[in-house]
Amino acid sequence: MKDHGQLYFGGVVRTMDAACPIAEAVAVRDGNIIAVGAKSACAAALDKGYESAYLQGTVMLPGFIDTHLHPVLLIFFALNCDLGGAKSMGDLQLGLREALSKKSGDSWLLGLNFDEQNMREKRVPDRHDLDKASPDRPLVVIKHDGHSVFASTRAIEAAGVTASTQAPEAGIIEREAGGYPSGVFREMAAQLILNAMPMPELPVLVDGARQTFRRLAALGLTSLGVVLQTGDEGPAGSAGAFDVPAMQLFLEHCPQSLYSLLITSNLNGLDGLKDSALNSGANRLGGVKLFADGTFGSSTAYMQELFSDNRDKQGMLMHPPEELYRRMAAAHNAGWQVCIHAIGDAANALCVELYARLFKEHPRKGCRHRIEHASIMDAKTMRELSRLGIVVSTQPMFIHSEKDWLRRRLGGERCKTVYPFRSFLDAGITLAGASDAPIESQDVLQAIYCCVTREGFEPQQSISVEEAVRMYTLDAAYAQFEDDIKGSITPGKRADLVVLSADPFKVKSDKIRDIKVVRTVVGGKSVYN
Repeated sequence: MKDHGQLYFGGVVRTMDAACPIAEAVAVRDGNIIAVGAKSACAAALDKGYESAYLQGTVMLPGFIDTHLHPVLLIFFALNCDLGGAKSMGDLQLGLREALSKKSGDSWLLGLNFDEQNMREKRVPDRHDLDKASPDRPLVVIKHDGHSVFASTRAIEAAGVTASTQAPEAGIIEREAGGYPSGVFREMAAQLILNAMPMPELPVLVDGARQTFRRLAALGLTSLGVVLQTGDEGPAGSAGAFDVPAMQLFLEHCPQSLYSLLITSNLNGLDGLKDSALNSGANRLGGVKLFADGTFGSSTAYMQELFSDNRDKQGMLMHPPEELYRRMAAAHNAGWQVCIHAIGDAANALCVELYARLFKEHPRKGCRHRIEHASIMDAKTMRELSRLGIVVSTQPMFIHSEKDWLRRRLGGERCKTVYPFRSFLDAGITLAGASDAPIESQDVLQAIYCCVTREGFEPQQSISVEEAVRMYTLDAAYAQFEDDIKGSITPGKRADLVVLSADPFKVKSDKIRDIKVVRTVVGGKSVYN
């Protein structure tokens, strides 16, 4: 059946295209934008019989792009227990007991979104705390940042971890006086527990995928930068080996287009994925994801100075510098985009130093290599980052989650350069927005609110609404080599659009997070309204 097209009109169209910033109407046909401007001109570009889509005074923007999320983990997490509201150890134990009452048999229970900074006790649970919730069932709690795991005695036993178990490289097993694990496992040691957890049955995962991608569409997301493990290296442990086949299975339930970042310790076999569904149609394989360090929350971010509230800790590197460089060079020379997780200022400085070496030893233009997070950075590192043209994929919602305790962890002076959005943009660095889901909320409008208001945290690093919207549209598309087909409402680009209940450029800044998504259009098709 012939597509006569759709005409969107009757509201404000903010195109994010400097050639025509505001338009009256948009004409769409066969999934693409064919005209933008006056209603009469857009109507004339369509065949007779086109569909009229009256915007009723709402505001249209380019569809939102999240450049860094973990889709399979997001689906898996949605099936388990959310502990984000726990304010005390008693709350945590009660939440776990209630969740257990809904699970039959002796299955494991996973608790998520835990942050001890929200707790009255200001400490993480050990195995004895979790045993009080249930001494007979394996319980696992994952810290909000995803870099620490807390296990009950039954979970430790089921994982085969004992007093003689050695912590893996770049991992920490905290121990009791006799050497037995206390139940706290950090960084790579967390995989000792996660690898033992059974996966949900396939129909449960598929239903979870359907609900998850529908929810993302309701948030205005039309394109996703998905991080997928290819083996047991990564936050999901050995279960991550199922990321790629699972994502291919979920594609029929995913209206968004995908840009995949692959976690791997070995590039062998990646070329075979170039013929897969992840690299066909609107989906693309893009980059290789590497890890430099840990996080602020777990005190494992690699810092130039000791943490202010942990004077014996300075964080850690996930790999020796030469091994990190070897992986960077292998991916770079194979034509992949290189994307490195770096949180601490020392980790970011190291990554930028290694990128400079990479470009000197292996020149290649148009790489758009990235640093994922870039949470704290000194001025010298930032200048070099700009000179090299490295893109930053950042998570504004980290501010929402961390603002109440970052000053204790880093001290007031260092906080001036934490999530330095204003400084990044002033230095000419391309800044792309992301959620790192399931770590943070995928609500783009709340993230834009965080960019503009900083929720009071270091407000000198705030940016304008336009700059924040660009992070999730045109600059996000640039970070994924897709700015020629996405990111602005421009003739010839894909018809990825979001319609909002109010104009974020016009409302008071504290009202941005209250704006609702009215409609989401992916490739010309309404997937939420």
